[in-house]
Amino acid sequence: MPNYSTSAEIDATPEEVWAVLSDVEHMPDWTPSMRSVEIIDGPNPPDVGTQVRIEQPELPLAVWLMDEWDPPRHFAWITEAPGVTTQAEHLVEPLPDGRSKVTLAITQTGSLAWLVGGLVGKRTREYVDAELAGLEARVTQRG
Repeated sequence: MPNYSTSAEIDATPEEVWAVLSDVEHMPDWTPSMRSVEIIDGPNPPDVGTQVRIEQPELPLAVWLMDEWDPPRHFAWITEAPGVTTQAEHLVEPLPDGRSKVTLAITQTGSLAWLVGGLVGKRTREYVDAELAGLEARVTQRG
C-alpha cells in the first residue's frame, strides 16, 4: 500500500460537497468506515492544528492532526504511530458544468510504512472507497 488515491465526479456543487465533507464530526453518519469522529482540541469547524479523535472498525483509536485546511477545496490530517506517519487528503475540485470532482488519498511514510501497508492496506483502501461512496450518496440525497 503505502499510497492510495481514488476519485469520483459528484452531481453537486463544490460548496454542497464541502458542507458535508468538512463537517468531520458527522462523518460516521454517512460512511461505515468511521465509528466516531470527535474534535478534541481546536475549533469546529476545524482549522490547521485541530486535533480529532477517530475510531474506525478493526483499527486502533487514533488522534489525527489537521495539517492543511483550505475551504472549500481541501483538507488533510495526519496521524503517527511508531514507524509510520499516515496522511489522509480530501480534495474538492469544481468541474465546468457545476459538478465536483472529489479525490481522497492516503499516504503512509516512515520506516514501517511497508509493514503497516501490508497488514492493513486492503482494509484502508476499502475504507477510503467506502468514504467516497458514502460522501457521494449523502451529498446527492441533499440536492
